[in-house]
Amino acid sequence: MSVHHTIKRYNKIISILRRRPMSYEEVQYEIDSDPDAREENLLTSQRTFQRDIRNIASIYEIKIESNKNTNQYYIKDDVEDIHSRRLRENFEIVNAIRLSKGFGQSLIFEERRSLGTEHMAGLIHAIQNRLTVKFEYHKFWDESVSTRTVNPVALKESRNRWYLIAQDEDMVKNFALDRIKDLLISEYKFSPVDYNIHEEFDNCFGIINGTNEKAQKVVLSFTPQEGRYVESLPLHHSQQLILKNEEEIRFSYYIRPTYDFRMELLSYGDQVKVIKPESLKKAIKTKLQEALKSYK
Repeated sequence: MSVHHTIKRYNKIISILRRRPMSYEEVQYEIDSDPDAREENLLTSQRTFQRDIRNIASIYEIKIESNKNTNQYYIKDDVEDIHSRRLRENFEIVNAIRLSKGFGQSLIFEERRSLGTEHMAGLIHAIQNRLTVKFEYHKFWDESVSTRTVNPVALKESRNRWYLIAQDEDMVKNFALDRIKDLLISEYKFSPVDYNIHEEFDNCFGIINGTNEKAQKVVLSFTPQEGRYVESLPLHHSQQLILKNEEEIRFSYYIRPTYDFRMELLSYGDQVKVIKPESLKKAIKTKLQEALKSYK
């Protein structure tokens, strides 16, 4: 049995039991109801199913137990880290693409430029081995081109783009991977960079950091419709629900109100209102007024 087949079976079991507790027979029925799973022959014996449960706990840190009273299996502990979840999600996407070939408009993709992901393997190698890299960089703002030689620190995702966090001379800067050309990994090692990326971006939204804004409590009021969406897909890991009724849904955040965050709020238009702090409220109000002037 191939590794691909085994991973696919694990993913199927996880996705089924995340919906609701089920018996072994119900899980097998759900698998058999999926044409792709049936084609891949993902049905298993109860003995294999028990082994799968142990392996899922070991690999994904998702603990599945059985309720002896109802004879149903359920997910007890789900501490799957973000790396494992992304690998699983990407595996499912790749499998869906494979399945859709030859079926016309089964999957509709957005038209977009390359994300620069072809550089990721080389940059990860350079980061892990502390090797200086050189590349041609095409700026977003003025379309100027410059040659950079930097010490790579980490790769960070933000709003469907990947960025290289690197020491450029005496400063740590962000470089969008899709703006990097002619990447060259040198043989020159650099000293460890004194930069904790998790601390630096912990209270930030997006990719902009290192600014003068201090992290503070932010309270936002969303319309019920938009609020339910934000509740299911939080703006920031600090998001906390503080009020929910028929008129509004409020969340609190501990975050730096940087340019990225302000632009995100503006994108919601009249579906969001800043409650506090007053400084952020005024900044958003000013931008909205400026936008209105453009239509006069």
